[in-house]
Amino acid sequence: MTKVKNLIAIFKRNLFFFELQKLFKKEGFKINLKKDFKSLKKSNFQNSIFIFEINSENELQHILSLFKKNQNSSNSIFILNKKIKPPTENFNVKILNQPIMFNDLLRYIKTLETTLSKEKLNVKFGNKLYDRLNSKLINDSNGDCIKLTDLENKLISFILNKNDGCTKNEILKNVWEHVAKLETHTMESLIYRLRKKIEDDPNQPRTLIQINKKYYLNRD
Repeated sequence: MTKVKNLIAIFKRNLFFFELQKLFKKEGFKINLKKDFKSLKKSNFQNSIFIFEINSENELQHILSLFKKNQNSSNSIFILNKKIKPPTENFNVKILNQPIMFNDLLRYIKTLETTLSKEKLNVKFGNKLYDRLNSKLINDSNGDCIKLTDLENKLISFILNKNDGCTKNEILKNVWEHVAKLETHTMESLIYRLRKKIEDDPNQPRTLIQINKKYYLNRD
C-alpha cells in the first residue's frame, strides 16, 4: 500500500519528535514537523494525517477552531497532557494520553491510512467518480480524468459534509474564508464551472442543485 505522503506533526519537544521520526522511517512513513499552529493554515487538511502534541487548554481550543473552519477532523490524532480534558464537542479525532506507546500511535495511523485510501473513490456523480485526495473526477466508462481546482475540490468536500445543504454565505465563509456579505458572483462562477465538469447539462443541473436557497450534491 502506498504510504500517506502528508504526515504532519506539531511537537513542542523536539527530542520527542525526532525519536518518533526515526521510528516512523523504519515503518516507511515520512513525518513533517510544524513549529506552531499558525503554520497549519496553509496545510492540506483533506489529504494529510495530523498528529498534535497538546499541552494546554489554549492549544486545544486553538486547534479545534481550525477544525471548525475546515470541516474536517477525522484524520487527526491528539496527544494530550494528562491534565487536559478531552474535547466535549463531537469532533471525530483519536485521543491518546501522554505517555504514549509508539505501537498504539502507529496502529491508528495505519487505520487512518486505510480509511483515506478507501475514501478516494467513494463518491459517484452520475458516471463520474470523485477522487477527493487527488482533486479529480474519473469517468467511469472510459477512465478519462477531469482535474479539479483547489477551490472546486474544497467546494465539493464542503457541500458533501453538509447533509442539510449549505447557503451562499456558508460557502463564502468556509470555502473562501471570507465574510458572508461579500459579492457572490465569484462563487456563482465557480459553481457554474464545476457544473460543467459534473453535469451532463450545466444549464439544467441534476447533481449540484439549489433548493430553497441551499446547495446540495446528489450522489449515487
